[in-house]
Amino acid sequence: MSQFAWVMLAIGIFVLGQWMMMRPNARESGLMHLREAARKRGLQPRLLPAPTWLVQEHRKMVPVYTLIVPNAVMPYWRAQWVEGRLQTVTPGLDRLAQLTPPDSVKLVLAIEAQANAVSFYWEEEAGEQVLDELKAFLLALASAS
Repeated sequence: MSQFAWVMLAIGIFVLGQWMMMRPNARESGLMHLREAARKRGLQPRLLPAPTWLVQEHRKMVPVYTLIVPNAVMPYWRAQWVEGRLQTVTPGLDRLAQLTPPDSVKLVLAIEAQANAVSFYWEEEAGEQVLDELKAFLLALASAS
C-alpha cells in the first residue's frame, strides 16, 4: 500500500471518529425527546444550577420544568421532601394538604411556585407518560386556594 493510501485511511478514520463523537448517546436522545414532549404539553424545561435549599448529592445542575398559569395569583411557596413525604416549607401556606398527589410526585425533588408559575425539580428519569399527570397536579396546585 502506498503512502497516499495510508494517509487517506488515517484521514477517513479521523473523520469517522469525529462524526461518532458528535452523535448524541441514547440517554441524551431520550432527554431531548422528553423535553420536546414537555414543550408540546406547555411545560418549559430548563437546566439550572441547583438552589442552595435543594439537597443534591454530587449535582451542580438540576432539571426544572415550569408551567405558566396565566390566571393564577400565588404567593411564593415551596414544597420539599421532609421525612418521606412532600411538605410545604413556606409557613402559613399548605396547598398540598388540600390535594391528593399522584404517584408520579414521588419522582419530584421539590415544587416551587410564585406569581403565575409553578415549577418542579426532578431527575428526568421517568418517561413522558408522567408529564400529563404532573401537569394536572401543578394546575390543581395553582388553583387551590
